[in-house]
Amino acid sequence: MNEFKDFLETLKQPEYIHVLLNPLPVYGLGMALLVFIIGSVVKSRGVQAVGLVLILLTCASGWIVEHYGEEGYDRVEAMVSEKEKAWLDAHKERGERAVWVLYAEGLVAILGLIALGIFPRAMQFLGTAAIIVGLAAFFMTVWTAHAGGKIRHKEFYEGPPPGYEKAKQQPQKTDDAPLPKSE
Repeated sequence: MNEFKDFLETLKQPEYIHVLLNPLPVYGLGMALLVFIIGSVVKSRGVQAVGLVLILLTCASGWIVEHYGEEGYDRVEAMVSEKEKAWLDAHKERGERAVWVLYAEGLVAILGLIALGIFPRAMQFLGTAAIIVGLAAFFMTVWTAHAGGKIRHKEFYEGPPPGYEKAKQQPQKTDDAPLPKSE
């Protein structure tokens, strides 16, 4: 019973929820795209519909994952080294980009579901769009997860993210800098 209480307490930590849910937009979208592609190849509207609903659900999960990532950012930032923080920042930046591609894919999935019922001829275009945008979203989530895995998993750690050393060497601009004199 004590372990169950510990588990419930852990669920109050947003960074834990983020880690728990972050496979949904990655693996879930990959599987949903596979279902949709199979449905398109065999020309089964039912399988296509299931694929589109799964795509929609996994794309919606991106919002939840991003929300809990934002909520837990400060706690994780306090636990990591400077180079791991660079990966954390890269993960955050990539996630903020990826979630918009997920939203776009979710919108295409909604349009596809509508087209399946009302405009079946539009499905060729929307199906192709769902696959192309879905693959872009899938690769964006994989790219984001790659940076996330580098934060605390030493077995994957190869150093800071690309561009980290250049950014570190450049002097930081401040608002307190004197203005240039005009003649």
